[in-house]
Amino acid sequence: MLCKRALSCFLAPLAALSFALLTGCGSGGHAIPVSPVSPAPFSVTAITPPSGTTSVSTNSTIQITFSSAADPATVNTTNIQVTDPNSIAGTVAYTAGANTATLTPSAALAPNTTYSVTVTGVTSSAGAAMAGSFTSKFVTIAAMQYQASLFSSDQSSIVGQVSIDPLGNVTVQLTGATASTTFTVEFCPAYNAGTGSNAPACVNTGSVSTDATGSGSSTTMFPQPGSWAGDFEVYSGSTEYATNLFENTTPATSAQIYMSTFQPENTVNGTGITRWPTQSPLTSGTVTYANGSVAFAVTGASPDTLYQTAESQSVAIDSSGSYLMSAFTTDSSGNGSSTEPMIDGSGIGDLFEFLPAYEGTHSAGFIGGFSVPK
Repeated sequence: MLCKRALSCFLAPLAALSFALLTGCGSGGHAIPVSPVSPAPFSVTAITPPSGTTSVSTNSTIQITFSSAADPATVNTTNIQVTDPNSIAGTVAYTAGANTATLTPSAALAPNTTYSVTVTGVTSSAGAAMAGSFTSKFVTIAAMQYQASLFSSDQSSIVGQVSIDPLGNVTVQLTGATASTTFTVEFCPAYNAGTGSNAPACVNTGSVSTDATGSGSSTTMFPQPGSWAGDFEVYSGSTEYATNLFENTTPATSAQIYMSTFQPENTVNGTGITRWPTQSPLTSGTVTYANGSVAFAVTGASPDTLYQTAESQSVAIDSSGSYLMSAFTTDSSGNGSSTEPMIDGSGIGDLFEFLPAYEGTHSAGFIGGFSVPK
């Protein structure tokens, strides 16, 4: 009896344990639940421009790469935003094969500005949420060094503009141009008419195509480094638009813009267009147009020196189409400025000279232009 009782006492707990393992704990006798498989982690793995980048072009787009395929319904301007700190309007497109989202601002970004990119609420195609929001920052380039309106050949309307950032990126924007057309973009360098030399060849800087409304834009790198001054031309067949500066007398030209940096005459266009053997010192300077007046500002020129500004009618400087404008004397640091109304009835062009008033004893100054780094 003792053996039987001992055996039953030993087997009974084993049977109860087996039953418990098979039926699960608790009075309900439910099966042991199986945990569902969690979706793979989902995150942003790369962004262009990279976080911390400076001198970003104001015409840049923002590209975001995800760790896996995203749910396109969550890739939108609510979940992906660019701020400065105000929200920047734009559109977002998703490329499924590359797992990337591209945000294109509706307008050019402001120069010398810090922008934040925030990504939150985007989920993977499998339903996985981001662990937290993603934030990146970049700083746009200091400022444009050249901007000029593009006029129709009859000078009756503005159809766009050409701008160049400090990196040498040439951006052409057209609005109200001939529709559905691909235009060639050329830059025609200035030259010294007094030397009797032939005009230098124009430089092809790319092309720009318009849509059905006559709008379009393109950005290309100027093909040659160095200092440059001259005119841009955008043409297709007999249709041509050119940078210029006209007297602000009609509503058609009231929106025109012009801004350029000074470049030394003995270095522009590769070989230089120097008229005298030496170059006056000048650290930097700008010429701008607004409200019917042209403003000059120079830094680091000869101190306490009288300077003269002039406006040229064509890409040939020192021609019969050059007009003297304002005169000013620099301070003890070589800095100076002046503002001069546009010459009445003029359609002068977009070339400006800066030269000492006494040309017999001083060398040439600068003309408006832009520079392209190597």
